[in-house]
Amino acid sequence: MRHYGFVVESGPPVGRDRPAPGTGQLAGAAIELANVVYLSGTADSGGSAGAADTGGSAGTAGVSLSVPPGQSVSLLGRPRGTAIGLFDVIAGLSRPLSGQVRVAGVAVDRLGGQELDRYRASRGLVSARFPLLRSLSVTDNVLAAVLSTRADEPARQRAARLLELTGAARLAGPVDRLPAEDQWRIMIARALVSSPRLAEDPTAILDPQAADRVLDVLMDVHATFGFTLVLAAERLATAVRCQRQVSLAGGFVTEDEMASGNDAWTRGRIDRIG
Repeated sequence: MRHYGFVVESGPPVGRDRPAPGTGQLAGAAIELANVVYLSGTADSGGSAGAADTGGSAGTAGVSLSVPPGQSVSLLGRPRGTAIGLFDVIAGLSRPLSGQVRVAGVAVDRLGGQELDRYRASRGLVSARFPLLRSLSVTDNVLAAVLSTRADEPARQRAARLLELTGAARLAGPVDRLPAEDQWRIMIARALVSSPRLAEDPTAILDPQAADRVLDVLMDVHATFGFTLVLAAERLATAVRCQRQVSLAGGFVTEDEMASGNDAWTRGRIDRIG
């Protein structure tokens, strides 16, 4: 069973601390979808809808969804590929057939050329589709998105703090030889450097216990930094980790409700018994 998800956030530049909690400033990016019709399935390599290798069917009713900054939202899709299709549209990995997609005020559906490349590059993706770079150290993998321009000492100090938060501070050696769970911890730290960022649920890649630990890390850093989190999943026990659950079928929203657990700790423990 495959599970995908992503994080989208707008935040401070690399190396600068986020405003302290209670300052009244909202972290994260608002997401606005208006009548979005898209192809279900995985993204095509060129980012355009209707390619022969998308392997999905188009939703016909369209999705309209408003996600405020800092909220965690799960997408439960039927059939398989429904949620990941919407994921790829918001990530700029594929284009909607119609409708409007805005992330942090950016009209993603209108981007093209270098603007679209820059938007994709700023995802900070946590995904098996975008693994760690074998030629780089643990720290340089975290800083991969900024090595050419902003990898100054403050950025490296921030990378060290993020590795500490994700439980990866003591990791060393060739990254491709590290256990899969540790590689996911590094990918989460890498995602926290860029802004906005995206992440894929590790359940399909890791064993259940390791996947739960990685998801715990993701939810913990979400609670710490307050970014907008959208988690596309096929398992209810994974979905209830988020504050809000949105069900998709045939390319439109069938349910949209708040989870019963009001904190990340409760939602994580529901996952243990779900």
